[in-house]
Amino acid sequence: MSPKAGHSHRRRRVYVDGQLQGRLVAALVLLEAGLLVLACLYLYHAFGEIIDESLYVIHAVDRRPLLPRLAAALGWTVLVCALVNTAALVIADVIWSSHVRKVLAALRARLASVRALDLRPQPAERKPAHRLLTLTERWIASERQRLVAAREAATGLISAPESGADTRESLESALRALRRGRRADRN
Repeated sequence: MSPKAGHSHRRRRVYVDGQLQGRLVAALVLLEAGLLVLACLYLYHAFGEIIDESLYVIHAVDRRPLLPRLAAALGWTVLVCALVNTAALVIADVIWSSHVRKVLAALRARLASVRALDLRPQPAERKPAHRLLTLTERWIASERQRLVAAREAATGLISAPESGADTRESLESALRALRRGRRADRN
């Protein structure tokens, strides 16, 4: 078994936009680490106060039980952490959805221009930088080259003389031009 065949069953992480996703993941990891540190510090002080208050009244008759007070402090900590995490995920979702909408809007606009047979290069001023848009522009450039080759071949056929030998030669020349356009499409 080859080394690659043994690893083909493993999951791979595919990032749609590695730069933005990397920033979001880094921000969420830093938020979690900070939240964990703050939660531990709060629990340390809260538990310390609860235990100190209960320590000196251990034999008193009307003292409050220790466990419910500790559980309440822990419950508040978990609730605050959950709310902060939920807010962070909502913010990350808004950022990510906005980015995806921008990329898809740029792609739809470019495909609409292609549908209208406008294969001219578009300025990259307001388009987000994304691999999908780069690949789309490369595809459109290759289609533009194919159409230029087809136009040259058609022009060569129209201007071809009527005699048999010259017609064959002009047809072969047009075929070569079309094949050059296809090769440019594959690059």
